[in-house]
Amino acid sequence: MSSNTRDSPVDSATIAAAAAEAKRNAQEKSARDKETCEKYVRNGLDRNVTVQFLFERLLEMGCRPPDNLIRCLDCKDNKRGGGFGAVEEIDVSAMGGKKSNKSDSCAQTKKEIDALISKERDGGTKLKLVPEIYLCQQHLKDQTHAHEAMVHELIHAVDMCRTKMDPISNCIHMACTEIRAENLSGECNMLREMQ
Repeated sequence: MSSNTRDSPVDSATIAAAAAEAKRNAQEKSARDKETCEKYVRNGLDRNVTVQFLFERLLEMGCRPPDNLIRCLDCKDNKRGGGFGAVEEIDVSAMGGKKSNKSDSCAQTKKEIDALISKERDGGTKLKLVPEIYLCQQHLKDQTHAHEAMVHELIHAVDMCRTKMDPISNCIHMACTEIRAENLSGECNMLREMQ
């Protein structure tokens, strides 16, 4: 018995259809992840006593958080639960003015921040850490993980409000707030380290 079957080449229409399907599936997953993350945030603000306590603490200290303080973002391959702060550039030249570096991306890269720090050292700009919390919507394991991330990042907000902390230029400030956030948020837990 002879067989004349050959592998048929895949045509470009099939490839394009598969790519379109993959893109649509990724967009649907991203939308579901965002919806779930936003539900976790609402539940945290409405029901988590620690999140509520930290928000109240900010208000008591005179630091009114912006309405969109906590945002759910697509962090792509950046494997983290969330983060705090966006670096804002303030031009100190004669033409002065703020340049906001905020976007819907998940955090500025080390390369971007290093470039801004270099500009500040040259005297052409001043940097300011803007309080902003983002949760990486596709990397949250569950509601508990989301709430731990919110508490961790809110501790950074409280630290910024209560002190003249400068984590951009002072690594001791950065280390201090990270240690406090890890310890006080419940993330510093032996059982969690064994997982």
